[in-house]
Amino acid sequence: MTLPLPLLLALLSAIAPLAIDMYLPAMAQMAGSLDSDIHHVELSVSTFLLGFAIGQITGGPLSDRYGRKPIIIAGLTIFAIASLTLSMTTSLSGLLILRAIEAIGGGLATVNSTAIVRDRFEGKDIAKVLSMVAMIMMTAPLVAPMLGSLIVSFSNWRSIFMLLSVYSAFVMILLVWLLPESHPPHRRSRAKPWVGYGVVLRHKVARRFILTLACAYSGMFIFITASPYLYLDYFEQSAAQFPWLFGANVVVIMMVNRINMLLLNRFKPIDLITTGISIQVVMGCILLTLSRYFPDAFTLWTVLPLMMAYVGALGLISANSMATVLQYFRDVAGSATALIGVVQFCGGAAFGLLWGQLHDNTPVPMMAMMFLSAFCAFVALMAARYSREIYEAPAT
Repeated sequence: MTLPLPLLLALLSAIAPLAIDMYLPAMAQMAGSLDSDIHHVELSVSTFLLGFAIGQITGGPLSDRYGRKPIIIAGLTIFAIASLTLSMTTSLSGLLILRAIEAIGGGLATVNSTAIVRDRFEGKDIAKVLSMVAMIMMTAPLVAPMLGSLIVSFSNWRSIFMLLSVYSAFVMILLVWLLPESHPPHRRSRAKPWVGYGVVLRHKVARRFILTLACAYSGMFIFITASPYLYLDYFEQSAAQFPWLFGANVVVIMMVNRINMLLLNRFKPIDLITTGISIQVVMGCILLTLSRYFPDAFTLWTVLPLMMAYVGALGLISANSMATVLQYFRDVAGSATALIGVVQFCGGAAFGLLWGQLHDNTPVPMMAMMFLSAFCAFVALMAARYSREIYEAPAT
């Protein structure tokens, strides 16, 4: 039995969106079962993001030193055991602690999927493979809320975490069986874990591309955070319609990732990143202008395609930005990948918190923050694009 590498890595990368999105429809039921309220249960999302960041920033340098597979297996083992234990928890504190542990395991494992691509490929091929992985993996956030709703309708919320445990164990067996080690001993770093981060942070162009990607992704995190308000409250759509409105953006990202793979045959990654960021800036500007000055034109059927274009542009930005950064770092690809992920999550959290502070029951703050994040990404990209060092040979 053989499976394509992008499919194996997509199955691994899907751990995070499945763990975040699948249990969202069950939060009300969880609150009742744990004798709490839904707002306290929602804290489990934040604890998961925190734990996931810890897992990533730890797993990256560990895999540079000990190899990719041992860290993946360790992470999936932690994730599977924590998920199984979550299905038996009876308290809110137990939920929060176990979600953090579960996330640490997930971060340890999934941070290595991008590093494996860097181990095996060079140049444009990195971006092509990452686009293929993203295109397959994006089915997870598309189906996860629907799958969670289906499970809750036939069983209870505990079955969701049991399924996550089974899924992670299944992925672990597949990877043990089918995935060869991509980081051989002679390439492994023997330096202290933080040394790899220093190598990445000292590289001026890499810093700027990481910032570009983090700001671009922050716009999507703002959308994810604020979309329930926008679609359910402001546009007064039903809960049954929300997964379809939300999922439309995921479908566009999948399509654009596929288009990106074809465009890489003719264009440089830097040019495709510039196109994607420019789309975000233009769409963000239009959305902000409509929400602020033309509220009568700010309708669901006006906003939906603009949002789809804004979020879908990440299909041109994400894989190409990561490939551009990783081309400079072969021996510490795990550290570079971890740093990208942590900066993405922290940037998204910061912009999301800022939106929460500015929220005034109108869509204007949401659109303003989405435009601001895109504009910041554009500034960082221009600083990287016109830096002399971008034309220099890779650092490692």
